Amino acid sequence: MKENQPSYDKKRRKFLKMSGLLGLGAVASTLLPVGKSEALSFSKNEYKVTRTKLAMGTFVAMTAIHPSRDEAENAIGLAFEEIERLNKVLSHYESTTAVAELNAEGRIVAPPQEVQEMIGRSLFYHQQTAGAFDITVKPLIDLYKDSFERNVEPTEGQIQDVLSRVGSANIRFEGNTILMKKDGMGITLDGIGKGYIVDRASQVLAAHGVKNHLINAGGDIRTRG
Repeated sequence: MKENQPSYDKKRRKFLKMSGLLGLGAVASTLLPVGKSEALSFSKNEYKVTRTKLAMGTFVAMTAIHPSRDEAENAIGLAFEEIERLNKVLSHYESTTAVAELNAEGRIVAPPQEVQEMIGRSLFYHQQTAGAFDITVKPLIDLYKDSFERNVEPTEGQIQDVLSRVGSANIRFEGNTILMKKDGMGITLDGIGKGYIVDRASQVLAAHGVKNHLINAGGDIRTRG
């Protein structure tokens, strides 16, 4: 091994850190005010209201500028409720979500509109990026996650085996059913879902009169006004 080549353990820790597996959220939660709203006079006629919560595996901070502190806090609360609702639909971590059902069964009948929209968009971006963006990489991610947790490196045979189950071309829309053609396939919307959910939260804020706002979900940022 070259002297300046990162060790396998360092690469492992970097991967786990990026995957949110080192418990950094628990540490950070002791440093940030989470869950409570903070309101300050922004101008003579407006308040700046900010709330930070843990959601989607990261810290989500919303800041609203509005004449009414109460209306701003209510709109922020509704936006966080939308985030929680969509996360329960689009996440593959919880066994009860529509995405988890698709991964477990290889098909899902009459999935929620948000799942159809997200998978449809993902297939479009798969084409636009010549295959670089691919939501079916979940088996590969799972292989590396499991290997790193056991402090071993996946073998070339293991990698090739899971790669045989990766490929968005094997996702099909048939009527009101979404199915995956190969056994053992799985999707993750982590590469697109958080941005989509942040956009939807922004729409909720705007719909409730908070035109001027900023949402920061662990680096996925949306501003308006």
